[in-house]
Amino acid sequence: MTRQLHSRLFLFLVLGGLFFLLMGCRTAEPPLPTRMATAVSVQTFTPRPTATFTLTPTVTPTAVPSSTPVIQRPSATPRPTDTPPATATTAANAITQTVGLSSQARPIVDYQFKNGPRHVVFVGGMHGGYEWNTISLAYEAIDYFQANLDQIPDSLTLHIIPSANPDGQFLVTGSDGRFALTAVISDTVAGRFNGNNVDLNRNWDCNWQANGLWRDQWVSGGERPFSEPENVALRDYLLALQPEAVIFWHSALNGVFAAGCPQTYQPAYDLAEVYGLAGGYPIYEAFTSYPVTGDASDWLVAQGITSMTVELTTHSATDWRQNLAGMLATLAYYDRAAIPGK
Repeated sequence: MTRQLHSRLFLFLVLGGLFFLLMGCRTAEPPLPTRMATAVSVQTFTPRPTATFTLTPTVTPTAVPSSTPVIQRPSATPRPTDTPPATATTAANAITQTVGLSSQARPIVDYQFKNGPRHVVFVGGMHGGYEWNTISLAYEAIDYFQANLDQIPDSLTLHIIPSANPDGQFLVTGSDGRFALTAVISDTVAGRFNGNNVDLNRNWDCNWQANGLWRDQWVSGGERPFSEPENVALRDYLLALQPEAVIFWHSALNGVFAAGCPQTYQPAYDLAEVYGLAGGYPIYEAFTSYPVTGDASDWLVAQGITSMTVELTTHSATDWRQNLAGMLATLAYYDRAAIPGK
């Protein structure tokens, strides 16, 4: 009896020890991992355009960023309803002709020298006060040819339009016409656009897009091609004139650029060589730093009118000697072209 009791007690102790041993191992077991939801932040960005590109007109951004400069139109300035007919007055050795009005009713003026049957046109200030030095260059050229009319061949009429964007010029200089350099404000970016906040050199009908690029930012190309009165006036004036060439002054990339829509127009490249070699500017077949849509020169060559762009070296210098040499070489080039056998 005692032996049986001892055996049962021993068995109970053994089983109890095993039970506590098993329970200890279970409590020491690590917990199972729990699946945690992690938040992933996604950064969106707009890639910078590169020098080589393929233009896809069907893909356009939906909106211009809100940071784009906006020009406030003075409430006292009425908007014109139609482009007025060209009007002409006389000046010393020149005729001044208003070819149209800006979106804020400022005049776009053409200075004409001599009265030959063939026309050569130079245009400054397409980007208004942002490129105010191109307007200053135009007035330097006006003063020079007023004093040196004999430098223009009799076969030609020379046209100089100082400011194709008088709204943008006014915003930066406080003037529609001539201005003192001391009047130019320090921040000129908003002066690039017209009174409707449109980049006028993105509003012509060659590969036009509602939103165009300027360097690495979006700018407005207008509601449609030629939505802006400045470009309507200049377009109609040039088509009626049928000039031998139209040269646009811009700044600042230090070079001359032939135009094309889409391929380079050979007469435009020939003119770029004439101007660039005379003025000491680098010569390029096309502008390829980033895609440009709605460009004036490109549209003109599509109409059979030779056109090119001169980019000044800085945003303040007029490169006067270089451009005078380029202008005189251009006039001589088209004077020779007018003479059979030369």
